[in-house]
Amino acid sequence: MNSYLLDTHILIWLLDDDDRLNKNIREDIDYFQHPYYVSVETLREIVILQSLRKITFDYNLDKIITRLQERVINILPIEAKHIKALEKLPVSKTDRKIHEEPFDRMLIAQAIADKHTLVSSDAKFPFYKDYGLQLLVNEK
Repeated sequence: MNSYLLDTHILIWLLDDDDRLNKNIREDIDYFQHPYYVSVETLREIVILQSLRKITFDYNLDKIITRLQERVINILPIEAKHIKALEKLPVSKTDRKIHEEPFDRMLIAQAIADKHTLVSSDAKFPFYKDYGLQLLVNEK
């Protein structure tokens, strides 16, 4: 059975009931069709971005965790195998820009190492399909 790892935007859109999240993806999550995961790295990113006031998201960490539990979405810890996958991950270059976002790179490494399909709308992620990333692109 396929399992899915949600990236940060997808999680925020899900919890905010934002219509940028594809209806089919939302329904799959809402009806527990597959195992879903959120990385502890995503939670760390949200907390950091909130503290720097780079995002406006009204959920504190406790509320996020409660919502994840209600939706039966598991929190994926970072393990040594994920860091090993990260170590092997090349840096993509798209449109002459280097993809060096550490949060994104850890999610990609976790998805590859655990064979999760990464759910994202990030245009830089398809580059990593050549390195074993299974990707579900959020399209409207």
